[in-house]
Amino acid sequence: MPAKFLIIHKSAKKNLLKLPIKIHKKVISSLGRIKNDPRAGIKLHGELGSYFKSRLGDYRIVYKFNSRKSLVEVVKIEHRQGVYK
Repeated sequence: MPAKFLIIHKSAKKNLLKLPIKIHKKVISSLGRIKNDPRAGIKLHGELGSYFKSRLGDYRIVYKFNSRKSLVEVVKIEHRQGVYK
């Protein structure tokens, strides 16, 4: 079920603008896929158990999906080394 809304948090948007253009384009494309199928991502565990991740090489998109509101909230777009801290 596609989400109706996609919100990118301010910090994630800031990180997105800092990415190399090649990665930036891949992230934008991936955000469209996430909006179309939010549950396709990998569910995280532990404290981040309510979040999903999408892999883009060495970068990760961490997001939350609210099926009642049909809303995807992107909380982080970062290199894999620092994304879960």
